[in-house]
Amino acid sequence: MELNIRQQKLLAAIVKEYSETAEPVGSKELVEKYGLGVSPATIRNEMVVLEDEGFISQPHKSAGRVPTDSGYRFFVNQLMRRFELSEKERRMLKDELVKLQGAHEQLGRSIANLVSQVSGQAAFALLPNDTSALGLSRIVGEPEFSDQHSVQQITELFDHLEQHADKLVDKSDAAIRTYIGKESPIPVPKNMSLVVSKINTIDGKKGIIGIIGPKRMAYAKNVSLLEYLTKLISGTAVIILIIST
Repeated sequence: MELNIRQQKLLAAIVKEYSETAEPVGSKELVEKYGLGVSPATIRNEMVVLEDEGFISQPHKSAGRVPTDSGYRFFVNQLMRRFELSEKERRMLKDELVKLQGAHEQLGRSIANLVSQVSGQAAFALLPNDTSALGLSRIVGEPEFSDQHSVQQITELFDHLEQHADKLVDKSDAAIRTYIGKESPIPVPKNMSLVVSKINTIDGKKGIIGIIGPKRMAYAKNVSLLEYLTKLISGTAVIILIIST
């Protein structure tokens, strides 16, 4: 379905509000916070359209709406604005990576830790003979992990991540991929997403770095983070070009 401008703005506002609050979004919040220039009744009518088309859903009767996988996918593909890491963040990433590459030891663990710190999510690095996944504590306290099954599933994934490496490398030319909910090629809880980047180190080694977090994660920043870090690792970040939401 082609969304008109109003529906696109409405979907983007729902994604943003839900990402910040983890609570279903109602028409009142949208009118008060996002200045969409229409009445609550019009907002409710447009939300019905978005729901009928599968972009949002209503988890409980009389509750607000939350984005669906299709809604997030449309947002990532069509609505995300470009996001630029700050000069401070770029300098910090570059300085830290230089230190890590100089040490050579436990490079994967150090990279995963760096990505986790900057993104605020869980992160992993799959390098030759060096697999690390860190930051689980950053996400298990989120509302998405209210049930024990989700915690167990993500914990088991972290324990055996190296077994899923081949599934994370697709045959496309895209260096960075986002996998939303059920799109994930590896077993993650249905309300989680992945942002994954293929990397080539200066010495020719290949690997994967990635971020795991709730579907309401900050896709723009996380895509930009991995893209910039990938350029740094490969030694091609002479001109800083950051593409993202």
